[in-house]
Amino acid sequence: MINNQADKKDDQQGSWVDIIPLVLSFFGAMVSFSGAILTYLTQAQNPKASLWPLPGLVLIDWVLIGLVGFIPTYYCFRRISTKWLHVAWLITGTFIPLIILGAFSIGAGVLIAFIMFVVSTIMITIRQRGKLLASFGLLMVGSICNLGVLLILITLSYQS
Repeated sequence: MINNQADKKDDQQGSWVDIIPLVLSFFGAMVSFSGAILTYLTQAQNPKASLWPLPGLVLIDWVLIGLVGFIPTYYCFRRISTKWLHVAWLITGTFIPLIILGAFSIGAGVLIAFIMFVVSTIMITIRQRGKLLASFGLLMVGSICNLGVLLILITLSYQS
C-alpha cells in the first residue's frame, strides 16, 4: 500500500518534470519562428537589400528547424522512445551552424532557441536514462548535416 502511493507520487512528479522540456521546446520553436519573421521584416524594410536567395533560405531553415524540433520532444513526452530522443538530439545540433554563420545577424536569437532545445533534450535524456556521450555525437552529426545544407545553399546562391 505504501509503495503503491509512493509510485503514484513519483509518476505525478515525473509528469510535471516531463512538462518542463515540452514547454522549453515550445518556446524554442516560438523563438525560432518569431526571430526569423522579425529578421525578415527588418530586412524587407531596406529596399536595397536582397532577401532572396540569402538570407531568405537561411531564415526558412531556422524556422523549419525550430518548428520540427518541437515534434520529437512532444513524442518523447508521450512515450519513452530512444528513437525520438535521437531525433531530438539531431535537430538540436542543427542550430549550431546557424549560430556560427549568423553570428552578427541572427546568432543571438538562434542561441536563445538552441539553449532552450539543449536544456529540453538534456532533461529528456536524463529522464529516459539515455547516454549523454552518444547524445553529444548525435548533436555533432546534426550540426555537420545542417552545415552541409547551409554551404550548399550559399554556394547555389552565389551561382545565381
